[in-house]
Formats: sequence, structure tokens, C-alpha cells
Amino acid sequence: MNSRPITVLQLCEHFGNEQSSFHGVARSFELWIPAFDKNRFRVLLCSRGGTIKAAEERFIAAGITPLYLGYGKFDPRNLLKLMQIVSSEKVDIIHAHGYGACLWGRIAGMLMGKPVIVHERCNYRTVPLFMRPIEWLLGPSTRYAFAVSESTRKFTVEKRYISSLIVKVLYSGIPLDGVKKAHSEWIISFRREQGIKPGNKVLGIVSRLESHKGHIDAFKALQLVLKEMPNVYLWVVGDGRYQDVLRRWVVENNMEKNIKFLGYRPDVLSVIQCFDVQLFPSHQEGTPNTLYEAMAIGNVPVASTADGQGEILENGKTALLFEPGDHEMMADLILRLFKDDKLLENIRNNVLVRIKDFDMRRTIATLEATYEQIMDGRS
Repeated sequence: MNSRPITVLQLCEHFGNEQSSFHGVARSFELWIPAFDKNRFRVLLCSRGGTIKAAEERFIAAGITPLYLGYGKFDPRNLLKLMQIVSSEKVDIIHAHGYGACLWGRIAGMLMGKPVIVHERCNYRTVPLFMRPIEWLLGPSTRYAFAVSESTRKFTVEKRYISSLIVKVLYSGIPLDGVKKAHSEWIISFRREQGIKPGNKVLGIVSRLESHKGHIDAFKALQLVLKEMPNVYLWVVGDGRYQDVLRRWVVENNMEKNIKFLGYRPDVLSVIQCFDVQLFPSHQEGTPNTLYEAMAIGNVPVASTADGQGEILENGKTALLFEPGDHEMMADLILRLFKDDKLLENIRNNVLVRIKDFDMRRTIATLEATYEQIMDGRS
């Protein structure tokens, strides 16, 4: 065992972009890094991309000072900057997340003799054409890898050419002791501020505004729900590059009254406690942090079976599930919950039990053990 703490560089592709303030991967770092045993580990954070104001503010508030490479995905200056950081910070392990980060991280690791962990965050179904030769070259030599769900593990093996013996599933989880209940008075007040009257129902989606997140499926489901229950509203929490498309769809379909965009909310954990049911209509995922957060406060999920969602949720017990893109089934499930208070309460109770399997302390313990095993093997 090293006499000094093991220094790990969490190398991320980016924390967000101009349209999306804070990605789910960035949220993981915000939660993870302060949780490591500081006597044994020194964990640094670096983005291949540039500064994102909202992300930077959140990291600083959490006691994390991010570093940046700051060049385009394929700019070779990334390698030089990364090698400077690894050298000056005496980095022992590079833990890489995202294509560009994994590209430069693995090359730096080979040149400097540093172990590199590849961490896949989503089952993208396919690898971008320009990345395939790179993955074909670097994948077989990758010695350590995690994936956030079983489907993502299979993707990592089949599409990124990393040995199935190496890729391990590691669910990100959430720090359960850090989830705070919002005051009932605040919930009532916030719902009132958003125009929600007593007896109205609120659906919610929390995610980046991207085409694969399934927002339009949810909008179409709401149209069907409103035919039977006219006092149902949908709140869209988050920002992203698909925002203009979604807003235009709402206007063109005369849904402005029932669909409200709340934008990026730093207080999202309080806002989601105003939902009656939370929707997860994604077409592709890893295992979203927003799902862990919803479960931790007892929200009832109506979710697609996409990837990690379908793995950790059980239909009829911890969620009501539908195939990705099936907005008609989504509408039926929403109505079923709103008409059956007992079912709603049973799922809520089961969710609060199930989330205990995803306490982030387990995730951190696995990472800490992995880092120590890697370093022990090199001593």
C-alpha cells in the first residue's frame, strides 16, 4: 500500500454544454468526489471540454476545483495538457468517462505507464463511425472497465471491443443520507405558484432536453390522458439543445396550458417532490441519476424499459413499465395510477425499499477497492 494517498484523476468528456447546464455524469462527480476517504484517496476532476458556468459553480460549492484540457475532441494538444496534469499532480490512476476522455486518457496512460479505467455511461447502441477504428485499436488493450448497467456492459464489450472478463457493472447510486424531504408547505406553495390547483395532478420529467429522452412521447401520452382527466399537467425540468423543437411542438399542438418548461433547477430534488408521478420515457439510457433521485424520495416511476431502467425496476412492483416509444401504453399506465390510489401507494412503498440497494456508499466502496487493487498489483 502506498504511504501517500492514491491520486485518481476523474477525466470526463464534458460537464455540459451551452444548451445543457449540467449533465448526469457531472452530477455523479459532484456526489462521488467528496465521498472518498481523503486519508486514502486524492480525487481530482478534469474535463476534456471547456468551462460550463453552472457546472463550475456547483463543483466549487461542493469543494471541487475542476481542471480543463479545453481543446476539441481530436486536438492533439489534449494529450500534451493531460500529460502535464498527470505529471504535475502525480496522478496514479486515470479514470476516464466519455469517448474523447477515453481516447486521450488511454494514450496518456500508455505513454506514461499509468493504469486507465474506462467507464461507460450509456448504451448508445452503436459507436460513432469516426470512433470505431480508435475503439478497435484501444479496446482490446484496456485492462479496467465499468459500465452503469448490464445492457451498457454488453455494449461496451460488443461495440468498444473490451473483454467481457474485464467490464464490470457498477450502478452509480445515490447518497441516501443526503436526500432531504421538502417541507409540505413549500410543496403546496410551489405547486400553487406554477398554477396547480387542489385536485390537479402533476406529471414530471427531469432530464436533458435531447431527442432520445422521449419528451415528445410523453407529450403525446398526455394528450391521451387529458381526454379522460382534463386537470393533469406536465412539468419539464432541464435544459438542452432540443428545447426549441419541444417548445415548438407544444405550441403547434395547443398544449401550452398543460405543459410547462421549468428549465434548469439547482433545487431539483425539492421540485420533484411536487410531482404526483414521474416519467422516464427515454429511448436509450445508462441508469439515470434522476431515477435514483426519484426513488430516494418515493416518487412512483412510469418508465420505459430502456437499458438500466428496465433492469433495476420491476413492473407492477417498483414501477409501471412500457416499451420505449409506446406513448399509448404510457398514457394507459398514467391513468391506471391516477385511478388507483392503493397501487400508487404500494409502488411508492416498494420503491423506498428498492432504492436501498443503490446506496452510493456501495459504489464508492467498490471504486476504492478497485483503485487499491490496481495499485497493489503495481507495487
